[in-house]
Amino acid sequence: MADAIKFIHAADLHLDQPISGLSELPPHLRGGLSNAPYAAADKIFDLALAERVDFVLLCGDLYDTDSGSARAYAYLLTQFQRLAEKNIHVYWCGGQSDFPDRWPSSVGLPDNVSTFSSCVVEEIEHRRNGEKLCSIFASGYDEKRRDAADLAATASDTFNIAMTHGEFDGATFSGKHIAYWALGGRHKSTKLEKSGTIAVYPGTPQGRHVKESGVHGFKFCRVDGNGKLRVQSIESDYVRFMPQKIAIPENVTMVALKEMLTERALKIVNDCPDNLVMTRWFLTTDGPFNPRIRKPQWAAEILEWLRDEFGRGDQGLWSTEVKVEAPKNLPTQWYEEDTILGEYMRVVARYQSDDSLKLNLHQYMPQTFQGDSMADVGQVSRTHRDAILRQTGMVGIEYLAAHKERAENEEPEFEVAEFDTETTEQ
Repeated sequence: MADAIKFIHAADLHLDQPISGLSELPPHLRGGLSNAPYAAADKIFDLALAERVDFVLLCGDLYDTDSGSARAYAYLLTQFQRLAEKNIHVYWCGGQSDFPDRWPSSVGLPDNVSTFSSCVVEEIEHRRNGEKLCSIFASGYDEKRRDAADLAATASDTFNIAMTHGEFDGATFSGKHIAYWALGGRHKSTKLEKSGTIAVYPGTPQGRHVKESGVHGFKFCRVDGNGKLRVQSIESDYVRFMPQKIAIPENVTMVALKEMLTERALKIVNDCPDNLVMTRWFLTTDGPFNPRIRKPQWAAEILEWLRDEFGRGDQGLWSTEVKVEAPKNLPTQWYEEDTILGEYMRVVARYQSDDSLKLNLHQYMPQTFQGDSMADVGQVSRTHRDAILRQTGMVGIEYLAAHKERAENEEPEFEVAEFDTETTEQ
């Protein structure tokens, strides 16, 4: 059965927001990173044209109005005009950073673009050749809106869509005769399903930093003649952040480690042939503690090798960091020593074994901060407690156990006989 309605749902393009949090980037990667938000957006409009969709829903934060980016304005105008030539409509509700009503008056939007105020909920009937296909109930971002109840539709035989921008939970979306909630405001793709309806955050088409890892894209939606909806996720990101965790033995050799990293790196490149993958490597260890693999130059050597081996092209894999995580177990005798190190390790062990000992640090903050929101910075969650204590132990080892590392790496001494190097006269 042919699709009765086809549309694209995208949000949070942030065209003028660069990818951040990266350093030591070689010149051959900088151009691709700076253009990545636009390359991702290209895929939205290209697919709309290729599939001849009925309309495109843009749910806010396309760009930052305050930045006044000429490139973002020019780009969107070009894309809207491309869609207009194929009679594809655009419905655009503003987010927290873009305001359609502040579009430059000197450059009018094409007639195929409808925008929505944040003050009221507007209903638009989308028609094809005069026949009503669906109704769209839309409103821009309103910081006072706590739920989406005001976007409810009256009973109808047609397919009803609600669109807005904001942070809502699943309880907000009752049926209310809305078949699809098109939302913006979350950079991670999220689907909230309830009986008779579905609410979707498509996520940002392009991740911007290491915390936005994994695949990013938008949604391609099709409704068949019986009203059945299918939502397809479309990948659009050019730069993809993919942290990798690999388990290694503490006594791993450099050759063995490079073999493990090569196997994983080749899989990433094979799985993401069209992406530039930014990777942070986390090495988790097992076995007797080995200070050698925690020397800064050890990780630096691996990082340099990874970049040289896999990071020469415009696409492929670029490694941003190699980090050896704190071990789960340290030598037992270190906890028993009558030394500063021993005392330090015993304190850490006491906190590890007794969850009632809190790690909250607000008591060390200035008195003026303790009563306001800044105090939250000093609170340590149970989730992070173990990792923090393990890392705390490593800090003590770094500063208090240097003599142990030297002892393990000292060359054995040998007695060398002295020889007379003068030639004996015959």
